[in-house]
Amino acid sequence: MSTAAPLSYSWPGRSIDVRVVAFFLLLIGQAFGGERMSCEVQPVHGDGREWHYRTKVGGDPRTCWYPGEPMKPRSELYWDTNTTNPSAAAGDAVEPKDPAVPERNAVEPKDATVLQPHPDGNFAERWRALDGR
Repeated sequence: MSTAAPLSYSWPGRSIDVRVVAFFLLLIGQAFGGERMSCEVQPVHGDGREWHYRTKVGGDPRTCWYPGEPMKPRSELYWDTNTTNPSAAAGDAVEPKDPAVPERNAVEPKDATVLQPHPDGNFAERWRALDGR
């Protein structure tokens, strides 16, 4: 005699498989929300996970970084009470300057081959000066 529970139940004219019910319950559980996750101040590089961010989580102006799927609902994200370091906005990151690399707006010494503009802005005069006429 077997003591295991049957995998399907039958009613007059109907039968249902327990595995099908479990599968649908799993789908419904995912549809109503996922796991709540604590926000990180910055992503962890090199941990093998894909990081994404959301803004305005819990009314906090900081950027909330979290591992997993993109566009996680804000209701599933929260700031841990011991997370105090503010994160910088994506475009505000400042990298140390390399002295060997010139800055984009740096003034270069005058080059004799570069034609300097005339104060009057006359194109014809500049063109003739270039041709040497």
